[in-house]
Amino acid sequence: MGFGGNQFTWKRGREERFFVAKRLDRILCCAHTRLKWQEATVTHLPFFSSDHSAMYLQLAPKVNGNAGRRPFRFEAAWLSHPSFKELLVASWDAHIDTRRALGKLEVVLRKWNREVFGDVQRRKESLVREIKEVQDELEHRQSDALIQREAELVQEFDIVLEQEETIWFQKSREKWVAHGDRNTTFFHASTIVRRRRNRIEMLKNEEGIWLSSTPELEKLAIDYFQRLYSMDDVDEVVEALPMDGFTELNNEDIRGLEKTFTEEEIVTAVRSMGRFKAPGPDGYQPVFYQQCWMEVGDSVTRFVLEFFRTGELPQDTNDAIVVLLAKVASPEKIQQFRPISLCNVLFKIITKTMVGRMKRVMTKLIGPAQSSFIPGRLSTDNVVIVQEAVHSMRQKKGKKGWMLLKLDLEKAYDRIRWDFLENTLHAANLPEKWVKWIMQCVSGPSMSLLWNGEKTESFKPLRGLRQGDPLSPYLFVMCMERLCHLIERSIDEKEWKRISLSRGGPKLSHICFADDLILFAEASVGQIRVIRRVLEKFCKASGQKVSLDKSKIFFSENVSRELCSAISAESGIQATRELGRYLGMPILQKRINKETFGSVLERVSSKLASWKGRMLSLAGRITLTKAVISSVPVHTMSSIKLPESMVKSLDRVSRDFVWGSTLEKRKQHLVGWDRICLPKSEGGLGIRKSGAMNMALVAKVGWRVLHDTTSLWARVLRGKYKIGDIRDARWTEVKGTWSSTWRSIAAGIRLVIKPAHGWVVGDGRDIRFWTDRWLLGEPLIDSVIAEVPEVFKNMTLRDLWIDGTGWDLLRIAPFVTLEKRLEMSVVVVNTITGRRDRLSWPETSDDRFTVASVYRFLTRDGSFKPDMDLFFKKIWRVSAPERIRVFLWLVGNQEIMTNKERFRRHIGDTEICQVCKSGVESIIHVLRDCPAMQGIWRRIVPHANLQTFFDMSLFEWLFVNMSNDIEVAGRVWSTMFSVGVWWAWKWRCGNVFGETMLWRDKVKFVKDYATEVQRSMVASSTTGAVNREERMISWMPPLVGWTKLNTDGASHGNPRSATAGGVLRDGEAKWCGGFALNIGRCTAPMAELWGLYYGLCIAWEKVIERLNVEVDSSMVVGFMKTGISDTHPLSFLVHLCQGLLSKDWEVRISYVYREANRLADGLANYAFSLSLGLHTFDVVPPDLLSVIREDEFGLSHSRYVRV
Repeated sequence: MGFGGNQFTWKRGREERFFVAKRLDRILCCAHTRLKWQEATVTHLPFFSSDHSAMYLQLAPKVNGNAGRRPFRFEAAWLSHPSFKELLVASWDAHIDTRRALGKLEVVLRKWNREVFGDVQRRKESLVREIKEVQDELEHRQSDALIQREAELVQEFDIVLEQEETIWFQKSREKWVAHGDRNTTFFHASTIVRRRRNRIEMLKNEEGIWLSSTPELEKLAIDYFQRLYSMDDVDEVVEALPMDGFTELNNEDIRGLEKTFTEEEIVTAVRSMGRFKAPGPDGYQPVFYQQCWMEVGDSVTRFVLEFFRTGELPQDTNDAIVVLLAKVASPEKIQQFRPISLCNVLFKIITKTMVGRMKRVMTKLIGPAQSSFIPGRLSTDNVVIVQEAVHSMRQKKGKKGWMLLKLDLEKAYDRIRWDFLENTLHAANLPEKWVKWIMQCVSGPSMSLLWNGEKTESFKPLRGLRQGDPLSPYLFVMCMERLCHLIERSIDEKEWKRISLSRGGPKLSHICFADDLILFAEASVGQIRVIRRVLEKFCKASGQKVSLDKSKIFFSENVSRELCSAISAESGIQATRELGRYLGMPILQKRINKETFGSVLERVSSKLASWKGRMLSLAGRITLTKAVISSVPVHTMSSIKLPESMVKSLDRVSRDFVWGSTLEKRKQHLVGWDRICLPKSEGGLGIRKSGAMNMALVAKVGWRVLHDTTSLWARVLRGKYKIGDIRDARWTEVKGTWSSTWRSIAAGIRLVIKPAHGWVVGDGRDIRFWTDRWLLGEPLIDSVIAEVPEVFKNMTLRDLWIDGTGWDLLRIAPFVTLEKRLEMSVVVVNTITGRRDRLSWPETSDDRFTVASVYRFLTRDGSFKPDMDLFFKKIWRVSAPERIRVFLWLVGNQEIMTNKERFRRHIGDTEICQVCKSGVESIIHVLRDCPAMQGIWRRIVPHANLQTFFDMSLFEWLFVNMSNDIEVAGRVWSTMFSVGVWWAWKWRCGNVFGETMLWRDKVKFVKDYATEVQRSMVASSTTGAVNREERMISWMPPLVGWTKLNTDGASHGNPRSATAGGVLRDGEAKWCGGFALNIGRCTAPMAELWGLYYGLCIAWEKVIERLNVEVDSSMVVGFMKTGISDTHPLSFLVHLCQGLLSKDWEVRISYVYREANRLADGLANYAFSLSLGLHTFDVVPPDLLSVIREDEFGLSHSRYVRV
């Protein structure tokens, strides 16, 4: 239940050296008690004569609240009311300032909520009474009017239940479980727990006196934060810091920042926000803008663009409400809270739009020592460096010792001086308009604390970056870069002496991740003075303050105790042998065991607490388990291989939670864990095994280090462990001197990457022709038709490639099958640009190394029957609530607890059906063949399908009916069938366990329930639905003076025989030339690119000056416009095409629908009948005359397209 007051309930010893205190006593309650007594509190009273403190439980304490101080909050449930959109359209004033329009709408919504929407709980209770009255009357007399009234009330009741669930979901801030599956009790309980945890009832003031009255506590908090956000009395001149440390942005970067913002960027910013993120002072959450964009989008867009045009932010726009999040379990002081600013979503749309552009230049502005909020850099980069540094320091010998400083910057975001920030923006050479925009967003807001749900009086900060503003992390990183510049200047002046973990390895002086700062230096009093001078200069200029009490110094093994003491005394920072945690990871100094990562298991167990399981359906428990397992332990697993015992414990906690097992009672696990962990398409639930997930994550780090030769963390590993050729096993063989981190990463390389990697062909100098995987499938050596001579086996691709001709078939053909030669025919060795060969990951279509693909590789067992994937895919695509789909999954796995199954498991004494008392209760019996269900199905199933309905086997019965989307009396059959199956089981369980379920007409109930499910599913999918409309598509000739090139590629399989084709036509639609290319064997995307390449070559040879290129592959157009990763197997072809596009001519490339590309498609298909190679045509091939004539006449073809 939590507590207030002292954190300890027992103490012993009057002298400091003997003093011990613990929290031994607790008051516990079940979830239902917490729901009943929502405001109950526990207070630890002062110690008196006993060594235990008394605990004071108040079930209903007096709460002194002021409803007038509670801020307005938009309720997402309002969106489901049928009159809401009409009200919004009538009330929204698009002609006035958007902030004023929101304010006027607030007044209207408050009144509408009172008079129309009403109190959901009261409406629910009223509807229950009305439904009961109608049903009681129906017991005595039947009438169409009463039956219709009952249906209307039940439908309204279902809507109210959805609204209630949405309200509690919104209040609970519970991200784990997708709402829409009646988890109202869970959301309600989560809200109560969160509110009690966040409620502040007692704190100590600066004199250590406990305060408990609301006015005293509010004054304590406001005084503290006003001081925090006020300027310190410092004389340091900001300009004294280096102004030349940032890399100067080039003209292209500046143009990218300065170009006019677009509506598309604003919409992207709105859509990227979490729907139910906490609102700012105006009360509107992102879900309001996202679902009402058609009504308010124009006003919002004008408001945002007007700010960027004028550079003036209207008053109050950047105001914020500050919520206090506890940094420790039971805070006693105001300093133990982290202030999080809740900014208006309207303001966050502006700053998120700016962030979208800032991200593009951050990698240039920020040096390699910082890893936070920089694209391509991860927190694990810093973790690896620290782990390796500590490992080396523990083994350090010799005269020169090292020290590592783990520094804590006190309230780092809140102390940034605004003049320092502005100076930093100028030092980074950002455009002047950007400096103005940023300073407008940062400076001048009014802030109010949200104290136990009520707003306090406001105050004006004079410094600080607000945590909660999307822009703040990027600005803070830029400010911290100034410290990096100071350190680098000190290094250049030979003052700061860095350390190196290996001979020839990179030298380390500092790394940062946001406000987590690690410094490295040689261990000496002189060095600590240098470090202190640098820090003092930075802190005075920026407003930062190092918390000496929370900072630590760690020394290498060869530093004497006397020197440690001297350095610690000089710095004021405590020396330590245990650095604790860094970025959430324990810094490893000893052998890893289960206790090392005990906190991970504790957090997972906490997230999967048994009280949550009791309040969630099986579907809810599955969703929560997947969310927890895919988030909580992932950070820890990312760079270290967990002990086997820990992995098994994580799986056990997940397994027990899914099936509802607790310490008191173990539930039946209906489906085996190995089966559950299969992908959904293979009959599982997609829950990931911790062990395989752990290996996939560390393998990802291994993959990154193999490709990265420039990042600081990769250079540290490469220098320390002499990473070599992937084929050389020696550098991955385990050695006793390795760190636990590298031991884990090397295991990923050895067990995952080595056996499964492939190659992307570049210049051919690194790939061995016979023994490496550079074609699809296994190496060529595994499929040769004659033994390859030993002297041939180490030949590279370059050795067997002849410039201007291609493959040296005289030396290759005797050993290679025709099929392999066809595959080779589309591979080109790059002898032009000199681009090197690169490792690839064949488990994905684009050769990208992903954790998901590695997990599939590790868990693939070959036992699944491919013909079942359609069956299980169909289950998860049924339009029904998740709880029904999960039940169908159980049925599909034949794992529901029928009497037959209970008898087989020795937990039942009969196989006979308890309803009909005659047949064996199998799955098909209880769901279909029991006489009780037969009667119901015969009144639901269309008459024409009755015979086959009862003749099919279980799997056929499920598959055929789930696949049938015809409408039966206005209801989709697959939905009604699924509802019928689900209720068949619920009725059976009600009969067996004596639950009273009374329905006058079960058939009508199933039909009505299916109608409600269908309506609910349509409503819940509205926001993500893709709208399509029919359009007539035709080929259009180019403008006068232009020539149009249409190209296409085709493949009979992926990969199989492949071709390409293309045609050039002028503004009068006249044939200017065409080609057909029989490629050999490749994938469809590669065929598309070969078509484009040859089309561009032919157009260039014809000296065409203005070319309009059309292809029906959006992927190819994307490659041409935005580029491609060098590890992508198609990168060489893309670079060839881009080289042609960049020549001295005017070329426009665009995507068209296939209906506008029919002639190119025809040429590609025509090429299948031709011999291998390129075939050009000066006239139209006879087979395609009809197609070109249709294009000339402008014949259109219909197509449904997205709108």
